[in-house]
Amino acid sequence: MTAYILFAIFLALDIGTGEFNKPRARCLNELGINIASSALGFTLRLLPIVVMGALLQACWPAGKGAWAEVNPWLVVLPMLLVDDYANYWLHRSGHNVPWLWNLHRTHHTPTCMNITMSIRTSALYYLLVPVNALAPLMVYTGAVEAAAITLAIRLTSLYLQHAGYRWDLALRRYAPGRVLLDFAERFLALQDYHHAHHGVGRYGKGSSNYGNLLNVWDKLHGTSMGHPHCVQDAYGLPGGVRVPGWGEQMFWPLVRARRAAPKPVARSTEAELAQARAVIYTADGTAVAVRSGGA
Repeated sequence: MTAYILFAIFLALDIGTGEFNKPRARCLNELGINIASSALGFTLRLLPIVVMGALLQACWPAGKGAWAEVNPWLVVLPMLLVDDYANYWLHRSGHNVPWLWNLHRTHHTPTCMNITMSIRTSALYYLLVPVNALAPLMVYTGAVEAAAITLAIRLTSLYLQHAGYRWDLALRRYAPGRVLLDFAERFLALQDYHHAHHGVGRYGKGSSNYGNLLNVWDKLHGTSMGHPHCVQDAYGLPGGVRVPGWGEQMFWPLVRARRAAPKPVARSTEAELAQARAVIYTADGTAVAVRSGGA
């Protein structure tokens, strides 16, 4: 319940501060997909949860209710660590493995950050997130309260990160707020940290800051760019990257755009290569001469 109250608060702040009045903020490719993919995600997640529940019943019948008497926090803390570390690698792979990027790209397409894009992603990506296995495990073993707490913490983190209203910069105007955030940002991936991951421009870097709840995984693996503590220049996909249509964003690989075949690069002659200012090689090994500006 706390997480949903927080969502309502940030939604009101985003509306009140004009986040939804920004160019393209209310178009189909932004707000439309934000809402549709979120609704689809809550529906699709039932599939892996049901499958995982059936597997647990078949493979570990003695485990049913095994954690019912365990203090919920003794379950929450290790589950959060496992979930967050697995999410770090899934998220990082989503930027480095081409087919996973095609799924995760949907989350980075919006040019406007606001609370409605918190869980925006493609349909298939929803099926890959670790909580789909961990939540049924907790419920099956009787740790229902722990499962609820874990979900509340995860949702709260997402809402704090994706809100368009910069609540963190507002807190930093006051000394107590700066002290609080300086401490929390040592280990938590909060709004500034995640906005830098979505940012395009001077203060953003999509190939860093992958941490979902904690930023310690980025520090451990060398993928943290830190906290710029400023408003990003822009958000969205880098310049030159194709923005897919809504169908491809939500249902890739079932929906794919038709692309024209690329024109082959002409191979330079030996004479051109000998006189070239520099030589570059394409992915297939084709040598191309780079001529000087006066040539």
